[in-house]
Amino acid sequence: MEIKRKSLKTTAILNATRTFLELLFPLITFPYVSRILGPVNIGKINFSLSIVSYFVMIAMLGISNYGIREAAKIRDDKRQLSKFVKEILALNTISSIISYAILFLLVFTVNKLADYRSLIIILSTTIFFTVIGIDWLFYAVEDLTSVTLRSFVFHVLSFISLFIFVRKPEDYMNYALISVVSSVGSNIFSIFISKRFVDYRLRIKIDIKKHLKPIMMFFFISVATTVNSSIDTTMLGFISGDKQTGFYSVANRIIRIVTSMATATTVILPRLSYFYTQNKIEEMKDVIATTLYTNICLVIPAIAGIFLIAEPVILIISGKAYLDSIIVLKVMLPSIFFLALSNLTGSHLFMATGKEKYVIYSVFSGIVLNIVMNFFLIPRFGAFGAGIATSTTEFLVCIFQLLMARNYFARLNFKFLFQFFFATLLMGISVFYLQKIHMGLVCSVLLSIMCGIFVYFSALLLMKNNTIIRIVKWRKK
Repeated sequence: MEIKRKSLKTTAILNATRTFLELLFPLITFPYVSRILGPVNIGKINFSLSIVSYFVMIAMLGISNYGIREAAKIRDDKRQLSKFVKEILALNTISSIISYAILFLLVFTVNKLADYRSLIIILSTTIFFTVIGIDWLFYAVEDLTSVTLRSFVFHVLSFISLFIFVRKPEDYMNYALISVVSSVGSNIFSIFISKRFVDYRLRIKIDIKKHLKPIMMFFFISVATTVNSSIDTTMLGFISGDKQTGFYSVANRIIRIVTSMATATTVILPRLSYFYTQNKIEEMKDVIATTLYTNICLVIPAIAGIFLIAEPVILIISGKAYLDSIIVLKVMLPSIFFLALSNLTGSHLFMATGKEKYVIYSVFSGIVLNIVMNFFLIPRFGAFGAGIATSTTEFLVCIFQLLMARNYFARLNFKFLFQFFFATLLMGISVFYLQKIHMGLVCSVLLSIMCGIFVYFSALLLMKNNTIIRIVKWRKK
């Protein structure tokens, strides 16, 4: 069986569409939810999510990236692929049982978690849905069509349910359940759809031991990544309480949304893995270079634009109760750039080339720094201190990974970089003066975004920027 390989552009579009759907639901609903639930309940939910994220990490064992890399190598052999998928699912089932056992033990023994018990249990269903979703298989075979369609249906259902079942502050439990359904509920159908690629009836001797050693490397990466992304929220919850956690959560949500949008087309792990096994290093460098310039092209104006419209964005999304989130958002904006580059090196290049140790070294070092900075900054500055720690940590992680990956990057084209920065400057000037015009918040933000996009990409086209020319040519084709 040879699986027809979609073009990298098609795969990127499908992943971008899926990412857009996953971001659109919270983007549309959060202004409503944040006003209904308030900073304290938002803080409770995000603190509980940070706790659950550690147990999702234990259940998944880093299998997602390992599964994508290894399944991509054997995707044309249905028998071998079926054996691999069954072995990974068996291993995933064992790790999930262990994860749930530890979670329930902590929830019923740690006094601090007593007030969050019901909320954590509801959110913990994410573990079950994530495991049975086997998204890594669909990424490995570069078939995201069904995943995208299912995601769309469940997001629409969740959107309708939100306005029916979340109407007062006490409904935060309902919101937590709806959030789980919207993000991973569609995974319940994954096993049935995966039968196109996997024969579950095939009688093959299952051997999970051989996967333990390589998976542990990915598990350490997963531990490092999860802890690094959740430690701020967890420490804020323990040290400063739910309100500061709520302020930080709003800013962090915007940062994650923008980062996900900027990196949505970065789905190159299966392709890099394939090129690496075929020793096609030049092809790898070409894919990496294209992805790098695309990320920079999108990230730089995004950071500048959000900085200029931070206040109206926070007011629209969360309301006046979250004004303290503005300064937190601004101090966290540089992390978008660092996260985008680290995503390219850590989640794709190092995974494809078997150099996962560099991810572990960099992220664990970042965790240590993050924890130390949080201990000193959170008691004094609250959410703002956590924001400083996040940006600093992501900067150091990014620098380390770029240094380790330098041999796979072609020489930087400073002409392209100058064009990106100059176009961003022109965009920034236009947005800055638009903000001085008195109009409604929504109109101000929408007009600023549309005008900023127009000015930025028009400037790049006039300068004949190669990245934009490629996009335009592909669009015409």
